[in-house]
Amino acid sequence: MTHTIWLVAALLALIAEFMSGTFYLLVLAVALAVAGVGSLAGASEAICWLLASLSGSIGVFGVARWRARQRRSNHTTRPADDPDIGQTVRISALLDDGLARVHYRGTEWQARLSGDGPWQAGMQAYIHSRDGNVLILSLKQTETR
Repeated sequence: MTHTIWLVAALLALIAEFMSGTFYLLVLAVALAVAGVGSLAGASEAICWLLASLSGSIGVFGVARWRARQRRSNHTTRPADDPDIGQTVRISALLDDGLARVHYRGTEWQARLSGDGPWQAGMQAYIHSRDGNVLILSLKQTETR
């Protein structure tokens, strides 16, 4: 009977994960399923709780590391991966803290100015890289492949 409770809880956590899209609920569902399989194999309740705790902890640690690695790799797009690198933009306005508004692809974008200025509104610059949706500008054209 106990294995049924573990497996139903795992199924409910999996359904919640499908609705929310978070990997942490998937880890919870797997941890509950591991405990359910342990219970089905005849493990005591204490061992099932230990299995769920250990598998959940390992899963949370793995997801946290994976997310940190994803965040680092997506922080700045490499020129070979981004067709915008090297494209020309026109600076519409200079903002505070080294930021600017630029006109590119028919709309206004936020851009960070690299230290090779002097920068003025109306001048042309080149996209050196990106940080998310913020374009990093340079006065020198970046080579594209």
